[in-house]
Amino acid sequence: MLIGKSRVSVLAALHLFIFCLVPAQAPSNSKAAEALLANAPSATEIALFEELVDWVGDGELDFVDDYGPMRRTIRARPASFDVFRNYLDDSTRHQGLDSVPFGDVIRQAAERHGVDGLLIASIIEAESSFDPCAVSNRGAMGLMQVMPATAGSVDIELLTEPERNIDLGTGYLRYLLKIYEGDLELALAGYNAGPANVRRFGGLPPFRETHRYVEKVLTAYVGYHQDAWQRSDAAKVLGLAPEA
Repeated sequence: MLIGKSRVSVLAALHLFIFCLVPAQAPSNSKAAEALLANAPSATEIALFEELVDWVGDGELDFVDDYGPMRRTIRARPASFDVFRNYLDDSTRHQGLDSVPFGDVIRQAAERHGVDGLLIASIIEAESSFDPCAVSNRGAMGLMQVMPATAGSVDIELLTEPERNIDLGTGYLRYLLKIYEGDLELALAGYNAGPANVRRFGGLPPFRETHRYVEKVLTAYVGYHQDAWQRSDAAKVLGLAPEA
């Protein structure tokens, strides 16, 4: 995954290319270029891109002094991810999982539950570092650290199986995204600290572990989306795809 200044340079180039170079250089007979120009990111969308990469490059926040600003920034971020998603076609999303461990299993679970596979991959990275045998001191198991209570009637011995674990974890994630109406901060906080704590505190619980978890998942999510975006048709038409 790209981080920090490399992302900023790409977005700066995107800004320049869209507003200065593309109109003059795009081939008039290129349907791809015409379609891209017709749906080019707005100045607001580019600002969201830039805010996103700036956040990733800033390093860790002080979770005591910066609690308020950190929370406001994260709560504004779903719109930024929507920008990424708007410029990724299905084939690009699939390619984004090609180099991820258990990518095929993640892709299947994503399609089955209607959840972004790159978000699933980000949670697995934060939860278990892609270790299917991981078990926490609280009893959470497998790639997505599923609690036996969450698994219902599923045999506990099956929770370390990648297919079963990812399916259960993704189903639970879909439930959280639904009850929090797509709010990434609250869904991730609920995944880490439980919906009861989100309800108790009326939002992001004031737990250092949960704050760090949300930041870790979102950092990975930014990275996966940025990498996928650079492989997208939009990046290719704009001439911003990485050189082979």
